[in-house]
Amino acid sequence: MKEIDCKRRFLFRIYPFLVFCLFCIHCSTENQPTKKEPPPPQAITVPLPEAMYIQNGCISCHGPEGNGRGTHTHLLKGAQIPNFQDVSTYVNGSSKEAIMKSIQNGIPGTYMKAYSHMRKHEIEALAGYIQKMQKNRR
Repeated sequence: MKEIDCKRRFLFRIYPFLVFCLFCIHCSTENQPTKKEPPPPQAITVPLPEAMYIQNGCISCHGPEGNGRGTHTHLLKGAQIPNFQDVSTYVNGSSKEAIMKSIQNGIPGTYMKAYSHMRKHEIEALAGYIQKMQKNRR
């Protein structure tokens, strides 16, 4: 019986120590520095006029340079897509006001739809961007 009591006392003395050790081991792994993730890439800022040209799909018909060779021109069979670089291809004129009117109202009888959802400053910025593409101004 004394032998069992000695073992119990030993276990009661060692048990708290073991629990404490396990607790310390667990805590030390939580406080270890975690692997750092790489920082996110820097945001690319696109000027408003160019953003309007891309976001509203102008680029898909008129192309990145405004030459009328966008990615969707092959779908528009027989359509005359204006080349913004050549003012003679503009249906309603090449002034900023005429371009703004074409954007706002569209051009009946063509694939150019009205972009009436756009705000005035967005249309103005887009018209200015298109006008800058012109190479042979009158």
